[in-house]
Amino acid sequence: MKALLVVVLCACGGGRGARPPAPKAPVHIVTGTEHVLALLPDGAQLIVEIDLARLRKNPIVGDVAGKALAQLGADAKLPGMPLAVQGSPLAAADSIVMAAYGVGTAQAATLTVLQTKQDLADSTRIAPDLVAIGPEEWTSQLASRAAIDAQHALVPNDELMRLRDHAMPPGATGAVVRVTARLPFDARIAFARQTGLDAAPAQLSIWVDIADDLAIVVDADAADPGDKAAHQAAKRLAGMIKGTLDAAADDPIVKSLGVPGSLTGAHLVTQGSWVRAIVAVGPHHLQRAVERARAMLGSAS
Repeated sequence: MKALLVVVLCACGGGRGARPPAPKAPVHIVTGTEHVLALLPDGAQLIVEIDLARLRKNPIVGDVAGKALAQLGADAKLPGMPLAVQGSPLAAADSIVMAAYGVGTAQAATLTVLQTKQDLADSTRIAPDLVAIGPEEWTSQLASRAAIDAQHALVPNDELMRLRDHAMPPGATGAVVRVTARLPFDARIAFARQTGLDAAPAQLSIWVDIADDLAIVVDADAADPGDKAAHQAAKRLAGMIKGTLDAAADDPIVKSLGVPGSLTGAHLVTQGSWVRAIVAVGPHHLQRAVERARAMLGSAS
């Protein structure tokens, strides 16, 4: 989860006129990874969705993304997935959803659901195109909900969907990556400790998509029951996000791709207890990064 969060924070975007943070109406049509969200047992504190099919279909980054996914083999440590997999399960999957429960507690668990017809070791098939990986007591709940869904379609929780859409710009048709988190106080402490961040937000909504540029919007709620002034908590969170992006800009791979300036030049806005971060890489810089990534993949073992 830490790795995915860092990847999302390091993603790049081209100006799409993102609005100030504000909840949107609930999503009523269940499509794509939303179907998996409807199957998840209640109480997920952190959810990561990656639309691999949408990523591979992109004319700018699709071929490079496909090669990168195919190169993830048995020695690649994929979050929430068994190490002993033959080839990359992501190479044949259309999407992946990871949900974390009980963050920072002895009952902590992660459920991973892949949309694929490929059979994976140590997994449970819950639908013709869905396999689940995780503790048996959790995958059995998922299988039960999938059986109910086959008879009467389930829909995702409205509150979850409103937070999920918080960072989504008006008019957007989907996303390559989404991260949604609702962390109680104890989970925030544990999450900050596990990721090495100074603080964790109470709520998090991240939206990433790719057209001829690559766009990311991060909305983070700094609300803290111990703070009387929300703007002070937001100021601290904005500083943490800025510091994380600056540190990521020093990463050798980020420098090799030629996008550190997009991270250090991120635009941050605070509104009440919310912080919005927008990072931008335009079409020219994205094309250059793709060419460099293609060369890096060609020389990688």
